[in-house]
Amino acid sequence: MGKHATEEQRAASEYLGSLDDSLAPWVRSTGPIDAYEMHLPVKVRSPVEWFSFAIASRQLSRAAATAIYNRLVAQLGGSITAERVIATDEQTMRRVGLSHPKARAIRGLAELADDGLLEQDKLAAMLDAEIQTELVAVPGIGPSSAQMFMMRYLHRSDIFPASDLGVRAAVTELDGLGKRITPKAVEQRSALWRPYRSYATSYLWGYTWELHHPAAG
Repeated sequence: MGKHATEEQRAASEYLGSLDDSLAPWVRSTGPIDAYEMHLPVKVRSPVEWFSFAIASRQLSRAAATAIYNRLVAQLGGSITAERVIATDEQTMRRVGLSHPKARAIRGLAELADDGLLEQDKLAAMLDAEIQTELVAVPGIGPSSAQMFMMRYLHRSDIFPASDLGVRAAVTELDGLGKRITPKAVEQRSALWRPYRSYATSYLWGYTWELHHPAAG
C-alpha cells in the first residue's frame, strides 16, 4: 500500500508494529493495510443490503450466495430496501433460495432500518457496544455478524471478533501455544492492540492465510 496508505492505516501499522508483541514482526513486514476492504462480489449500498448478502452467505459458497442475493435484488425491484422487504411476504423471499431463518433475519434487519436505527447519522453517534446490542437483538444476527458489519461497513477501528477461528489460529501460532486459544483468552489478549483491533484482526487473518498458502519457492 505504501505511499497510498491513509493516515489511520499508517498510524495503525506503526503502533502495532512498535509493540513488544508476537504480532509486531508480521505487521512490520506487511506494512500498512486496509482493514475495511470487503472484497464483496456484489454491490451493497445500505446496511440492509450488506446484511442481506452476509446472511445469504452463511454456510454457502460465494457463488451460491451471490446467485441468491441477485435473485432477491431482482425480486424486490432492483434494490433491497427496508420498505420493500417488509412489504414482501416470507414465502416470496424464500422462493429466491433463502431459508426460513435467513428470511426472518433479513426481515428483522429491515424492521430495524425502518425504525431509523440503521441510519448513518444514528450509527455514527453510537458506541460499538450499543450498535452490537441493537443488532444481536434481531433473531438470526449474532455477535460475529454485528462485528463484521461494524468493521467492514462502518469502518470502526477497534472491533475484535474473538470467536473467529482464523484469528484464534493465528494467535495460537504466533504465541506458540500448545492448543487453540479460547475466545475469552484471546479477547483479553487483544487489549494490547487497542485502539486498532480491527487492524490487528486483519493482520491476523493475513498471517493465517500465509500459513496455509505460503509463497512458492
